[in-house]
Amino acid sequence: MADPEIIRASEVESAQLPGAKEARAGWIKRILYPPKIQTQGVFFGVAEINPGYPVHRWHTHTEDKAEGYEVVYPENFEEIYYIISGAGVMQWKAGDGKTIKEEKVTAGDTIFMPAGIVEHQLLNNGHEKMVMVFCGNPTAKVTLKK
Repeated sequence: MADPEIIRASEVESAQLPGAKEARAGWIKRILYPPKIQTQGVFFGVAEINPGYPVHRWHTHTEDKAEGYEVVYPENFEEIYYIISGAGVMQWKAGDGKTIKEEKVTAGDTIFMPAGIVEHQLLNNGHEKMVMVFCGNPTAKVTLKK
């Protein structure tokens, strides 16, 4: 049997939001994520997003590259966002790849992104910072480039 692992917030580095060009956009902490913690596939993190910015720019769950990072997603990748505070809008592209659909979300809402999710983003279009946690399975491979 394994012992529990305690991860202290002070032990986890914050990183710039994926694809953000400005540090003032907010931050992300990948808390349960290799190589820091080895899991059987689950991952967990927290992010703080300032008004006018997305937690992650438009993307699908296949492969995503931008200045400073690269993410390669497993084929059966699923993800969940839970909004702790603030509000925003979940946006996704319809089957034609052009029409944008959206739905308002706020504190207490959960967003589930199943395997094969269309291109999407969660945008903080409110007037206060948005705090959210995210988790899913299996863990995507994230490479940060400096």
